[in-house]
Amino acid sequence: MWRKKTIAMMMVAITVLFSVGCASSSENSSEGRLATPLNDNQEVVQQSEATFPKTITHLSGETVIAHRPIKIATPYIAFVDYLAVLDVYPVAGQGIGTINQNFPNLSKLLQGKEIIDLGMEVSMEKLLAANPDLIIAADDMIDKYDQLQQIAPTVILPQAGNWRETLIQLADMIGREGKAESVLAAFDKKSAAYKAKLAERGHETVLFAMYSGKEQFITWEWERFEPFYNGLGLKPVPGTEKGGPLTLEGLAVLNPNHIFVINNWQNPIQGGVSKALKDNEVWRSMEAVKKDQVYYLEDPSLPGPMALAKINGIEDIIQAMGH
Repeated sequence: MWRKKTIAMMMVAITVLFSVGCASSSENSSEGRLATPLNDNQEVVQQSEATFPKTITHLSGETVIAHRPIKIATPYIAFVDYLAVLDVYPVAGQGIGTINQNFPNLSKLLQGKEIIDLGMEVSMEKLLAANPDLIIAADDMIDKYDQLQQIAPTVILPQAGNWRETLIQLADMIGREGKAESVLAAFDKKSAAYKAKLAERGHETVLFAMYSGKEQFITWEWERFEPFYNGLGLKPVPGTEKGGPLTLEGLAVLNPNHIFVINNWQNPIQGGVSKALKDNEVWRSMEAVKKDQVYYLEDPSLPGPMALAKINGIEDIIQAMGH
């Protein structure tokens, strides 16, 4: 068994995490949230096959992928997300049970998929039994690279790399480059449209936080929310660039116009932060609270580097802020 990797810290790595085979789809983008993946048509499969074999350069060297991989395993929860965005479902993945219990957006995409759950503390025995033809792992398993290579060709990527770059990297190694391009193009088109709708709120500050109980909050560095701050034109709260713990009093001093409270799945607060603090004078004194501009985000993956979190995140934000 290997060490446990926690999502919330992979929000420091949240992270972040399918049945047989790559199911490709027509390369058309969707106007709504990602829904039930479509199947590849034969032409797309043939075009994909023509790009193999290919040599992938990664953190542990180079790996040759001889054919378009059909049985993919990923002992890293976040890469389950990326594969699902590409309409590809692994035979085995880390934390499938955790996803189904705590990550509603990704869980919807996994419904009906027969995926071996490797557990949060990844089981080598289950990984071996999955008999994959490609393993996509994260750099916290870099010391296990030789062991993984004995099971199947293995690629090691950063845990918390840039989400767009990671999506393109994964797409390249599994022959889904066209799908990645269409996903990113659709995301950029939507972001631009939503940014225009939110332009009138461009002067209002926005803070993303998680309530940890006992009048304590957790915040993250701005970089984690770049697709929202820059992509949607939202204004971050000055003084919160690096993130970190924040007391209720400290939050009141910052006094953001809008607060997005992200679900604390590892330490759920009964009734949520608004109920927990409804009688607290400091909480009630804040601008966002008085104007009913505190929003609850059920899916806790938003601060992580996962692609689906960004794609669905812009939808949650535009709905919450009144458009």
